[in-house]
Amino acid sequence: MTSIMERIAEAEAQADAILEDANRTARETVAKAKTDAEETIAAAVEQERAATAQSLVKAQSDGEAVAADVTAKAKAETEALIKDAERNVPEAIAYLMERIEKTV
Repeated sequence: MTSIMERIAEAEAQADAILEDANRTARETVAKAKTDAEETIAAAVEQERAATAQSLVKAQSDGEAVAADVTAKAKAETEALIKDAERNVPEAIAYLMERIEKTV
């Protein structure tokens, strides 16, 4: 028959084992949670990098389209101004020749 002292010692040993197991489980749970959090953060960072790269490509494409449109409009306006000036050249020459003849 076991004595009360032996039963108390067994109960204490069981309590120590339970406490040790709980501590181990807690450490494992914390380590897993930390690993999961790090993996989630790394995935989010990679996803944002990809989204940023995609946005950059789109912004560059949009910028090039706007630049091409502005350039085309400026070219058309410049060509219209040149044609208008060319139409006025004979009149301007005639005016200048008239002024020169009057002063000579």
